Amino acid sequence: MAAKVLAKTSIYGSVHSVSKIKKLINEVPTTVDDALLGLVMANRGLVLLENQRIVIRRDHAEMVGKVKLISGGGSGNEPAHASFVGPGMLTAAVIGDVFTAPPSSTILCAIRELAKNHPDGILLIVKNYTGDRLNFGVAMERARNEGINIKMIVVGEDCSMPVTEKLQGRRGLAGTILIHKLAGGMAEEGKTLEDIFSSCRSASMSDMATISVGLKLTNFLRGMSKGSLVLGENELELGLGINGEPGVHKISMGTAAEIVHSMLEHMLNPNSRTRIELDPAYPIIVLINNMGGSSKLEEQVFTMEALKQITNEGYKISRVYCGTFLTSLETAGFSITILKVKTPEILKYLDAPTSAPGWPRTLCAACVSTQDKVLQDTGLPLCIPSSSVREDEEAGRVLTLNAGPKITDKSAVSLLQVLNFATDALSACEFQLNQFDAEAGDGDTGTTLKRGAEAIKRASKSGKLITNRPYVMLETISTILESTMGGTAGALYSIFFAAAAKAFQKKNENDPVNAQTWLEALREGIAAVMRYGRAEIGDRTMLDSLSSAAFALEAALTLNPDDQLEALGKAAAAAEDEAKETIGKKALIGKASDSTNLPLLMPDPGAHAVGIWMRAVYEGCRLLF
Repeated sequence: MAAKVLAKTSIYGSVHSVSKIKKLINEVPTTVDDALLGLVMANRGLVLLENQRIVIRRDHAEMVGKVKLISGGGSGNEPAHASFVGPGMLTAAVIGDVFTAPPSSTILCAIRELAKNHPDGILLIVKNYTGDRLNFGVAMERARNEGINIKMIVVGEDCSMPVTEKLQGRRGLAGTILIHKLAGGMAEEGKTLEDIFSSCRSASMSDMATISVGLKLTNFLRGMSKGSLVLGENELELGLGINGEPGVHKISMGTAAEIVHSMLEHMLNPNSRTRIELDPAYPIIVLINNMGGSSKLEEQVFTMEALKQITNEGYKISRVYCGTFLTSLETAGFSITILKVKTPEILKYLDAPTSAPGWPRTLCAACVSTQDKVLQDTGLPLCIPSSSVREDEEAGRVLTLNAGPKITDKSAVSLLQVLNFATDALSACEFQLNQFDAEAGDGDTGTTLKRGAEAIKRASKSGKLITNRPYVMLETISTILESTMGGTAGALYSIFFAAAAKAFQKKNENDPVNAQTWLEALREGIAAVMRYGRAEIGDRTMLDSLSSAAFALEAALTLNPDDQLEALGKAAAAAEDEAKETIGKKALIGKASDSTNLPLLMPDPGAHAVGIWMRAVYEGCRLLF
């Protein structure tokens, strides 16, 4: 079969300015699903959950008395995370689009599947990226509300970046795979959820560090944004992130010995707040990770240099793992992870047998040799149905709760029309929002928001939006967005609408619904986005436009409570004006903050999008009322 040549598109469906990329795939929209199907076809102890990007152990129901482990993240990082599912490692992996966190609804589906008739508990192992942290966090909160015994570890061992209050913290890198293995070994032994959580949290927070270097970016990353993601022919990026984020600074190309020296010098620098403090009296684990595009020959040369220089520093190495663990498509480069061996149990659990296909077979004197169990898999299905139907569950859950105040049928019809105005406006602005986002992000904000807008429109046409009950409508929108948008934007908008719905749920059935009620809902949503997104007003995000709109709406209603339409117009204008104010500002949080230290020449796409849908809401109300 001839290699596909794709023009001006990535293999993930997000539009980027990449001229021609050769990829051996079938169809762009099915690439991730085809890849997961290929994995389970080759490893019949794994199975896909039907209609979900969830890979699980086929025998997970037999794990009586054992904690179950779930991890996941965007595609493009293979073999992570699906190839680390298996006895002795993960129980399930939840996969998103390329470099995009899986939606919280899919994560919750995996949690529910594994938690059924399983009181022993579930541990989520999450890399410290905003989208992963948000979506797994939302899913965990919802699971807890359903009575599921669950905890979450956020791994952030990247030692390349300085720690500041504004940044999201250390990124989770290849060291996450060591946490999968430690937790998997403990779970197989029957350790409790609290024991596994406590031990692995300590290892991931203070006993481990990773430093990476990028030689050549994947074509996809080179088309994502401008500035620091572009590497010159003789430049390397020290501390490159797995999604193409820049690191500490660029360094000049040199020999393997020189590059390893620069990495270890930064990693062990006594003046760095993110260094790892090693004691020659205690042994260490070393993991060498090929980021996807370097040859095996280079990998072994790099491994030799890393081990030689670490040993020359006087440190004793107990175990070495090298290979591809957490990649960035075909990005050329490597990372070095060091884990301190504080207790003998760490070696015990790393040496424990696992049949997860992504874990390397390391030959060492202390490693136990095990005979593989032959799985008689003739006729086994590649996919199995979920044990619950999410849509029915959500509909039933909402109906059991206080549905809040009811509005008239005429008002409900008008509300639906206004909602359609807003979704149409966002869909129409897809290209513009992508262009704004391409300056310092993935260039897909417009596409992501359009995906959510079209899903809401479909729900509207099929009668799934109960607009005469604002609480039920907002809760439904929250559920739709978390399952269709994905990534950070999907999580934040899902949180926003879920929190806004609570303003109506607190009301009695006969309470009036007016502009003041909607203002309360807006403020509830803003507070939730700030709480979970760890952003503040002024950080150059969607919060800037949302908060300006809320202030303007409150001020206008205070001056003239009877002219609600005028108040809404002032709120829309404030959102638009605040989006313009983001031009020339430096982003203080999110991917844009990682990409450049310079002021940005385009409006923040998230803030601009708020102005778009608020203007559409106002114009719709003006025409109807």
